[in-house]
Amino acid sequence: MNESSWVIAVNPLDKDLNEAKKEESKWVLNPRSHFRHYYLVYMVVLTFVNLITIPLDMAFSEDMHGSAHTYWVAFNVFSDIMFCVDVGLNFRMGIFSEDGQAILDPKLIRKDYFTSWFVPDVVAAFPVDIIIIIVEHFYHADTTSLVASKFVRMLMFVRILSLIRLLRVPKLLRFCFELESVSDVQLEEVKKLCRLAFVFLMMVLIWHWNTCVQYFISLMEEFPQDCWVVEKKIENTSIGEKYSYASFRALSQMTWTSFDSPKRVDERWIAIVSMVIGFIMCSAFISCLITAFGSMSATGNAYKINQLQSSTMFKRLPRVLRQRTTAQYKWHWDKQNILDTVSEQLRKDIMAEICSNLLHKDMFLLNKEFTEAILIKLDHEFFNAGDIIIHQNAQPDKMFIIDSGRVLVRNEDFQMELGDGDNIGEIGFLFGERQLATFSALTTCSVFTLSLEDFQVIEKEFPHVVNELREEAQRKKYLK
Repeated sequence: MNESSWVIAVNPLDKDLNEAKKEESKWVLNPRSHFRHYYLVYMVVLTFVNLITIPLDMAFSEDMHGSAHTYWVAFNVFSDIMFCVDVGLNFRMGIFSEDGQAILDPKLIRKDYFTSWFVPDVVAAFPVDIIIIIVEHFYHADTTSLVASKFVRMLMFVRILSLIRLLRVPKLLRFCFELESVSDVQLEEVKKLCRLAFVFLMMVLIWHWNTCVQYFISLMEEFPQDCWVVEKKIENTSIGEKYSYASFRALSQMTWTSFDSPKRVDERWIAIVSMVIGFIMCSAFISCLITAFGSMSATGNAYKINQLQSSTMFKRLPRVLRQRTTAQYKWHWDKQNILDTVSEQLRKDIMAEICSNLLHKDMFLLNKEFTEAILIKLDHEFFNAGDIIIHQNAQPDKMFIIDSGRVLVRNEDFQMELGDGDNIGEIGFLFGERQLATFSALTTCSVFTLSLEDFQVIEKEFPHVVNELREEAQRKKYLK
């Protein structure tokens, strides 16, 4: 009987539970999947474009006519539908636990979503444009001037109501954070540049909002004679010219440079708010610059990682090897500067917390001292999707335990998938046999490893526990 027989021989009750759990999470999207990654990229782009078009629609929609107006409305309706769909998808979108493990249980996902982002997402998905289409339909269909005037005021109210969709700003931030958590980017410089670029784009976005508000205030008051729009004589010009004037006015106020003194009370308050926002934005951007580049001259892990990633050898490696090298380096730095500097008991407690999702496995339930001895000997490795973790017929020199990710086990006779907390290659490791299957990473995998030399040291200290492990493995091996 070979290792493959042992792998597929499981307790019938466990098999039923696993099948029920698998069926329950059948339609749940794994948060580490490629589709999830591409979906987040798409939603980041769509959300950012929406945060540009919503204020434009509020301020300049009256100047859009013909096919341009039709396409504009179609895009807004499409966006509203997509955000409504996103609310539904979030009930079937896997999440991460606090220790970075993927959660695919629909009940836990629903509970987490209801208690976190459900209400803001529903409000942000409010279909304002559909209401606007209905209001505009009644307005154009009615010829009575009094009724038409009422509909104009109602339309203006709905335009203001559309600002509620700016609640998509936290949605954009959430999408960006989730995208960073599931992306394969390991280079610290790239992450810093991406964050700085995001901060800069948010500053430009706020400038754009201020531009639209500058014009909308005059529009809402139907262009009084002393407003800045009438003074510049641009009320009947193109959208581009109106936007240019409003943009210059907004930037002048936000940067505290020279601008025309506002004559109206509302315009003065807009100027005051603009100056305050500009001061806050400038302070925030300088703070981000200091945070991003200040670490370049600092000592410690960040500095050493920068040195590693700027080396000639590192730059010559392909992207997947650069990612694995960076992840491995971070682990060894943490081990050397944290685990090796604390007391033995504290080191055991730290590793028990880091490996909490592994402690329910049979190997860690036999003896507490044996478990602690294994935990402090564990090392860590990182594999990208498609990497071979163990080759078939290889002589085992270490055992792997999946911290996060999915692994495919395959040989000529069978194949199966392993997930978080499962052991890899333990039969060959325990009995000194050659591996009878190839183990390859289906997703990005974080795994703990126990070397054969460390295991032999542990075996001398706990021979009776190791014998129990071998007896249990032998029993399962010949179960069928």
